[in-house]
Amino acid sequence: MALSCWQVAEAVLPVSPRILLVGAPGTGKTFAGAKFGLHPNQRVYAVTLTEEMPSAELRGHFVPVGSEFKWMDGPALLAWRQGARLVLNEIDRASGDILTFLMVILDDVETAMITLPTGETVRPVKDFSVVATMNGDVLTDLTPALRDRFPVTIDIDEVHPDALARLPKALRSAAKSTTLTEPQRRLSVRVWLEFVRLQPQIGDELAMRACFGKRADDAFNALKIASAKS
Repeated sequence: MALSCWQVAEAVLPVSPRILLVGAPGTGKTFAGAKFGLHPNQRVYAVTLTEEMPSAELRGHFVPVGSEFKWMDGPALLAWRQGARLVLNEIDRASGDILTFLMVILDDVETAMITLPTGETVRPVKDFSVVATMNGDVLTDLTPALRDRFPVTIDIDEVHPDALARLPKALRSAAKSTTLTEPQRRLSVRVWLEFVRLQPQIGDELAMRACFGKRADDAFNALKIASAKS
């Protein structure tokens, strides 16, 4: 029997220090990175990267404390010091400044180190790990150097079963099919969950139009197909 993407992901999450999850929005990539394969009491720091974000938001910076300035670690250094997991969402949207910094953060644990403006040199401790997520194309949207920092890259081509399980059974097949369709017709599990929440309060038609908008017909057709198969 062929292994699913989630069987592979959940097997390597506890043991691989750098994993890249690539797939459509709403399939459970961030949830898996933040919840699965953690060591006992391991903390998680999650950051969504943007094109405008400076590396200081990951590394850390000086903050005013009274009449002085005190160094404050960012999530990447906190994860290094604590052996925590760092979840980097939308890694393909990282600014050039952050990409340069990630070359250090994602380096091999045996050689990785950074000297702070305070003069302190920091190295990652045992159990530090990174799970990055993205929706785009690895070959075109990531630099070769950044791709090389992730020896494990998993294409997420299925909605995580735990995400689907949050929906009523009658909607799961429709949600699965519309989450993994082409981008212009895609309806994520998050949208379906909001539809389920609104449905009893404002009715089927209004909830469908509110959540799916111009794609309401796609959602309705997916429901009809799912009903016909059941």
